[in-house]
Amino acid sequence: MRYMTWRAAAGRIAILAFFAPCVHADATDDYLRAEMAARRIPGLAVAVVRGDRIDRLATFGFADVENRVPVTDSSIFAIASLDKELTAAGVLKAQERGKLRLDEPVSKYLPPSLPFSGITIRQLLSHTSGLADSLAPIDSERSFISYTTDQLLEAIHPPIEPPGSGFLYSDDGMFLSQYATERAVGEPWWTFMRRELFEPAGMKSVVSMNPRALIPGRVSPYELNPEGQLIRDTRLEFDFGPLYTDLGMTIADFARWTMVLDGKGPLTPQIVAAMTTPSRLADGTPFSEVFSWTRYGLGIGIEDILGERVITHSGHSGVGFVKLPGRGLTVVVFTNLANSAGSDAVGLALGVAGMLEERVALRGMPAARAPDEKLAASLRGDFELWAGGKPELLHYVRGLRSTVWTSTADFAGRIHNLGPLKSFEFLREQRLDGERALWFRARYADASFYLRYSIDGEGLISRLGWWHL
Repeated sequence: MRYMTWRAAAGRIAILAFFAPCVHADATDDYLRAEMAARRIPGLAVAVVRGDRIDRLATFGFADVENRVPVTDSSIFAIASLDKELTAAGVLKAQERGKLRLDEPVSKYLPPSLPFSGITIRQLLSHTSGLADSLAPIDSERSFISYTTDQLLEAIHPPIEPPGSGFLYSDDGMFLSQYATERAVGEPWWTFMRRELFEPAGMKSVVSMNPRALIPGRVSPYELNPEGQLIRDTRLEFDFGPLYTDLGMTIADFARWTMVLDGKGPLTPQIVAAMTTPSRLADGTPFSEVFSWTRYGLGIGIEDILGERVITHSGHSGVGFVKLPGRGLTVVVFTNLANSAGSDAVGLALGVAGMLEERVALRGMPAARAPDEKLAASLRGDFELWAGGKPELLHYVRGLRSTVWTSTADFAGRIHNLGPLKSFEFLREQRLDGERALWFRARYADASFYLRYSIDGEGLISRLGWWHL
């Protein structure tokens, strides 16, 4: 029997009691049920896209735990940061219409009093603007129950590093991109997006998750407290205006969006290529993020999983997707447990994708003897320091250090739900962008993480990706 505390066991029994009947019980359903129990996810929907059709859609658990309302195919989930790719697509549609240009300064479209000179729209969309995440803390340090767009503009701090000099994940850039799009096209962002993207893609359910609005099928959001108990996530109970308030939609509509990312319908192949080409810094060098993707395009994550190109992203509310363009396969997973609490929807989507496409089947990789046992032992030490919130930054290349440091806080939210670390297994080695890349599996008592470390010529860690499968 797997290790768990009494409280964890009680929590899992309660979560298992939430499950409503699901569609097509099979191995993927068994996997998702088991992971929902382990991660304490109240409700979940999964969509599998093959080519230009939704091949399968299944729902599990409860959209509203208190009232025992099940997740259905009409449930409206908040998509959080999955809207970043929609925002980027909107900017590129505005550029296609001759209304703005990616490489012009965003200050052209902002009030002159704002200190954002020298920042381009491209840098906003690729998180290389130098802007910190000023807006995200408002969620937990708010002074009002509602905010206007002007109040949010005033809340954004000046850049903390020169534009184009490094990667800083920032909601501020996406909000400013939406604002610039609205100003450039001369109409509300929602009007433009509905006409240019949502309606042509067949996305009929898209709404603003305004807390005052009556939205049939609205899914209740949850998180875990420090003891691992399920509680309500209050992030969506405040109104952040027409631009920064989360978008909501059904999983089927987001699945339709992923079909558009094949360069069909409202998005031309040129727009998709612009979104899914890894961005670079001002000096032309690539940059990395430490997460379930290590390269970033415009509003979207880019990854290489065992030689297979993957397009991906997640959202705070517990949603995510993985798309394998070369295989015509996409898996979308929506949950109502915060990503930071360990729902890790991208990992779940990758787990399902691996059951459908052997080339990305991380869970099936057997443990092996490390070709360099000293390096493997060193990387285990680095993992334990990083997971414990105290990374040894000198073991990473300089350009990765700030991202490594900020990524520890995100991982920390999962620690209480994992149990002790049981093993750190070497799996395989691959070449990635000319460097050694080593795969490991960190087995905790109640979870498994898959990690890939890239090592440069000087023996420093140059890339780190992790997936909770």
